[in-house]
Formats: sequence, C-alpha cells, structure tokens
Amino acid sequence: MTCVKVNVDRPVHFLAAGEFFSDTGWTHSSRTMNNYELIIGVEGTVYMEEGGERFEVGPGDILMLMPGRVHGGYQPSKPGVRFYWLHMEFESGAVLIDEEELKQDMEGINGHANRAWSVRELYVPQFMKDGLQDRMSVIIKQILHVANAGYYTYQSVNYLLTSLLIEVSETLLGRVTRRGDLKGDVHFSKIAEWTRIHATEAITVADIAARFNYNRDYLTRLFKQHIGKGPLDYIQTVRIEKAKELLSRTSHTVKEIAAMCGFQDDKYFMRLFRLQVNMTPSQFRNAYHKTFMNND
Repeated sequence: MTCVKVNVDRPVHFLAAGEFFSDTGWTHSSRTMNNYELIIGVEGTVYMEEGGERFEVGPGDILMLMPGRVHGGYQPSKPGVRFYWLHMEFESGAVLIDEEELKQDMEGINGHANRAWSVRELYVPQFMKDGLQDRMSVIIKQILHVANAGYYTYQSVNYLLTSLLIEVSETLLGRVTRRGDLKGDVHFSKIAEWTRIHATEAITVADIAARFNYNRDYLTRLFKQHIGKGPLDYIQTVRIEKAKELLSRTSHTVKEIAAMCGFQDDKYFMRLFRLQVNMTPSQFRNAYHKTFMNND
C-alpha cells in the first residue's frame, strides 16, 4: 500500500470539486495533472490506470491520483457510473510512503502515552476499498455546497476539505491498528464492526450478545468501556449517520429513509434525528444543496 503523508498544521488547498455522472458508457480520458485528485466511487465502477497500475473504483472506494503521472481509463464504465472528484494542493509539501513505513509510523503513534490529537500529519492511501464512511458523504456535500455557494470566508472550503481528508486518514490508521493489533481489542473491533454492518437491520442487543456468546450485561459493559456508550445507543448513532448520508445523497422521502435505516416508526426516527442533530431531517437535507455536476 502506498499513501500520501502530509503535514496539516495548515489546511489543504482546495482547487475544484464536483460530482460526475454518465448515462452512457464512458472512459476517463488520458492526461497528466499538476495537482492531486481524489476520486470517491458512488455508483458503478470507474476503471483507472496510473503509472502502469490499474484500479477498479467501485461504490465507497477511494483513489488518490498523483501529480505528474499519466492516468486514464483502461476500459469503459457502464452507463450510470457516478463518482465525486476533488482537486487539491498540499502547500506544506507531501511525501509518498509504503506500507512498511506506515506501520513504523503507527508503532510510534501508538507508543505515545496519550495518542489523542498527537498526529500532525494526514495519511491518505493511494487506493482504499470501502473507505467511504457515512459521515464522509455529509462532508463531501458540504464541500460541494460551499464551493458553489460563493462563501466570503477564504479558508472555508479548505478547512472542509481538510476535515474530509482527516476522516480518510483516521479510517486508514484505524485499519492498520486493528490489523496489527497495536494495543487494541481486536475482538471488540469485530463486535463493533459486525454491529455497524447490521445496524440498519432489525437487530437487538440480545442478537449481538447471542452472535458473540456474551450475556447482555457484559456486552453493554464492553461497549461502554471501549466507546463510551451502550450497544443500543451505538446502533442508533450508526442509523442516524446512515440517514444523514442518504438525506444528502438521495431523493428518497424521509419516511423511506427511516425504513432503510432500520426505523419502523418514522415519527420516532424524526424525534431521534432532531435530538442528535439539532435539526429536522428536512432541514438537514436543505442545508447543503448546491453541487457542481459534470458528465465529461
């Protein structure tokens, strides 16, 4: 794995962003850029090649294209392909590191007495499968809105883009930590990940406990020990994050989204959403609506 390591004491410099969609077969043109481009798959598959290496960017996958390298499509994408694209510069400079160097950095990070807020760099992978988290989709919509809404504040979109890359970096570092078992509870990570994946289904705390052969009280203590909240609160948080992603990306009704996120009662969903987000689902949907879209 190759990744970009960059200091973010200053925000990343935003250049342009948009949402690409093609209703016909489409192949990315061959070109070389003088800046970085982040591609995040939404629907269908983008077939990209850079420096002789090929990538299939599907829904939720993240690809960082490097400056000064020729890149382009190596086969057509099917009609309906959709992805976000964001161009940026790293004013403080960036270096490419390999997986071994990343592991060494992680060992140093996890060796700190207090790891929280100890890292001054971002680690953005050249390619990451299933890297898009629900909360990232919300930030992307904010970026697209602010970039096209004529905000007066100079650094507004730069800080939003930096926030997105922080989320990408945290996702990568979390995966490296779990894979290497660096002072982490791997078994709890499996429980939490299973719960996250199935949170939009009709699961209960008893279902999770039975799945991992724990009693409910012990499972609740385990969740509170690791993430500061019980399993039911965690499920509700995941559901609300998924709802925010669907509200910002789709045209489904609030009632449909409630059902898609595992809520049988849409009125309860709206009360919980307002409690957690401090606005109604409709207000959230309308907050960031300006987006630049292209098909070439």
